[in-house]
Amino acid sequence: MAKSDDVRALVRKHYVFDRLSMDQAAKLAGVAYTTAKRWKSKAAEEGDDWDKVRSAAALAGGDVEQLAQQILTEMLVQFNSVLELIKADKDMQAATRVELLTSLMDNIHKSMAAMKKFLPEANTLAIGMTVLRGLAEFVQERFPQHGSVLVEILEPFGDVLPKILADAK
Repeated sequence: MAKSDDVRALVRKHYVFDRLSMDQAAKLAGVAYTTAKRWKSKAAEEGDDWDKVRSAAALAGGDVEQLAQQILTEMLVQFNSVLELIKADKDMQAATRVELLTSLMDNIHKSMAAMKKFLPEANTLAIGMTVLRGLAEFVQERFPQHGSVLVEILEPFGDVLPKILADAK
């Protein structure tokens, strides 16, 4: 049993402090991925949330910019996923499409505002997202019948927005 505790601690160390994926941490410690996931879940139930400790360790270690960029990337992936979902559902009402986009952009805007101090580039993107959110709300209020057209335009515009914002600096 003591060996198991040592191996569990090694998996935790690789995952939390070495910032390896759970799969990599398990392989390095010589245990199955499912075992490592089970240990992580059990630890969380007992109050040792490896993900929270991992985030705190990253902040303490000076990796704030890297963590902020990771959060930003995850938000943009979520944004693109919602756009794909909206595009795929041809039966979705235009007002519902615009409402989903507005809600998503609002969440991204709030996250960007919180990240401003960690990643200056996020401020520029936050401004862009604020403008897009305002446009979506404007269309929803005044031209709800054009919501699907707005979605059709915003999807490819999302590809050029980072360049526009970079050029604006």
